[in-house]
Amino acid sequence: MEYLAVFIAELLGLFFLSQLVTRSLSTFFFQVTKSKHATVQLLSFLFLPGVIVHELAHMLVASILFVPVGEIEFMPKLVGDSVKLGSVSIAKTDPLRRALIGFAPVFLGLVIILGSLFYFSPSVSSWLIVVLLYVLFEVGNTMFSSKKDMEGTLEVLVVVFLFLVLGYVLGIRIDISLVQKLFSKEVVAFFTKADVLLSLPIVIDCVIWGGQNLLAVLNPGDGGKVSADTASACNNSDQTYNKRG
Repeated sequence: MEYLAVFIAELLGLFFLSQLVTRSLSTFFFQVTKSKHATVQLLSFLFLPGVIVHELAHMLVASILFVPVGEIEFMPKLVGDSVKLGSVSIAKTDPLRRALIGFAPVFLGLVIILGSLFYFSPSVSSWLIVVLLYVLFEVGNTMFSSKKDMEGTLEVLVVVFLFLVLGYVLGIRIDISLVQKLFSKEVVAFFTKADVLLSLPIVIDCVIWGGQNLLAVLNPGDGGKVSADTASACNNSDQTYNKRG
């Protein structure tokens, strides 16, 4: 189970690092431009490809689950002092499908990251390596779900927990052979390699975050709080709507 625990820990680490990187980049952009408007525009432009992947993941899974999709936006919009990087309107549905749609960018992000690294060959040209690093940076920092995306997740977890408790009370036990499959050589080999590969976007974020903090120490500025507010405002804002007719 160690390989699975490491995988989950890396996902959590990448999630928190993505928040730190956004704040670090916003600090850097604000110190350079001295403009909150320019800062949010630069952040929006930088993360645009990742936002497109994020919103398309919502739309794709919603379509697969037969949930109507409304307007989808990829271009950033300034709303007061904040910026909406992207959004997709999803019809109100049951908690299970809402949770699956909300987690779609995480699933797709993992497929892109692990897929690109699994089939990556060290013999490829240097420009492909640059493209790969850019893809890892974009996807790794935009694939995580927003608070709006998480709607329905709590209800699903509660229902699953109640079913597990009910099954235990009724004497229903999981077949031990199913548990043993989690420790098969193929599964262990997959997650062992995945643990190594997932560490690459973590390293990229650590380098960016550490480099910005080093610059902040060498060149202290006054953009900390403003840029932090800006960073917190730069999130995907996925909305729901009531479909009529």
